[in-house]
Amino acid sequence: MIRVSSQGEVTHFRMARTLLGRPLYWTGAYLIEDLLVDCGPPALAAHFARLIEDRPVNGLVLTHHHEDHMGGAAVLGRLRGLRPRIHATGVGLVRDGFLVERYRRLTWGTPERVTAEPVGEHVRSRSMHFQVVHTPGHSPDHICLFEPERGWLFTGDLFLAERLRYLREDEDLQALIESLRTVAQLPLREVFCAHRGPVRDGPAALRRKLEVLDDLRGRIQDLLRQGLPQREIARRAVGREGLLTWTSSGRFSARNFVRAVQRSTEEPQRSQSKRSTQRTEE
Repeated sequence: MIRVSSQGEVTHFRMARTLLGRPLYWTGAYLIEDLLVDCGPPALAAHFARLIEDRPVNGLVLTHHHEDHMGGAAVLGRLRGLRPRIHATGVGLVRDGFLVERYRRLTWGTPERVTAEPVGEHVRSRSMHFQVVHTPGHSPDHICLFEPERGWLFTGDLFLAERLRYLREDEDLQALIESLRTVAQLPLREVFCAHRGPVRDGPAALRRKLEVLDDLRGRIQDLLRQGLPQREIARRAVGREGLLTWTSSGRFSARNFVRAVQRSTEEPQRSQSKRSTQRTEE
């Protein structure tokens, strides 16, 4: 299933694999003039390629390496001669492959490996100039594209929603908060989310998400200091686990927020301990 909507020079392709006619989980791609930002999941790659076969597409930028954003790259390379660009830390991931768990293969399909180029600091469409903003947290290679003349920000998976019920087990919450802080300081007028489309009152929504996550981190830190178990902290700070926790075998969960805060607290302590040991040995 692919739904197409346009807003001036921006076209959003909202995509989902279906089960009994119902979408499993939405993702998406954007076409800005002749620049494609992301290209959807592998399960819909051929369909998407046919849908855009009469449209001018001269460039493809991937916001990150996850299969629901890069899954059509190999097909578009064969049919349109497009070579994707991605943050330098993602080049090896799309070339050599990355772990895609069973629930992700069922939702999106299995991605083909693809040769990509490092994206650099700037990207151009036919008449627009985009700044590449490295925004790690959701993944180490995550980027956003900012068009300063229009105040447009294409956020990949940085936004998603103002309030998150789950965190991926491999997400870095500290880096995610800092990335939100970085883009919140830009002179934004419009925010375009890969999964949701154009975000209503986007700049304010993005700032509210930053505040929510910053507050959540603080509450988890307070509960950790009380010595409560992870499950109880997650229930108090985030809420009860839901269906996605079970279908993903815990790879998405509320408890992952607690684990992420613990990691960000323990790593500086380990580094300090290591430095102290080294000074003692010297």
